[in-house]
Amino acid sequence: MHVGTKEWMGQFQKMVNNDQELNVIGKYFTTKFLWQIGPESYVIEVLEGKVKNIISNPTPLEPWKFAIRGTVDAWRKFTQPTPPPMYHELFAAMFQGNLQIDGDIKELMANLRAMTRLLDVTREVQLTVA
Repeated sequence: MHVGTKEWMGQFQKMVNNDQELNVIGKYFTTKFLWQIGPESYVIEVLEGKVKNIISNPTPLEPWKFAIRGTVDAWRKFTQPTPPPMYHELFAAMFQGNLQIDGDIKELMANLRAMTRLLDVTREVQLTVA
């Protein structure tokens, strides 16, 4: 199962929603963001630290606050249980040009701790399936 597939996204949603850390730190984490994995895009709707909805290939009219974009290869590296250097953290990957962030950066920064944990959960999806 590869990052960004329907099966992977479903497993990711379940793991985020059952994550004990996000249950605590995500109490006020409510947002919608665009997650681009190569040619595929998803709008992830987060309500109080839980992924409530994943919209695959949203239309341009689907609202979101900020976007995190990267190639399939970049996300495969980022989501490894032990990622290679410069793929271990969102800003490290961004500063090296492996991922791009745009949109309302204030929204991302206001929820940075919870967003970091949400992205860290991607590494656990690989451990539970295979």
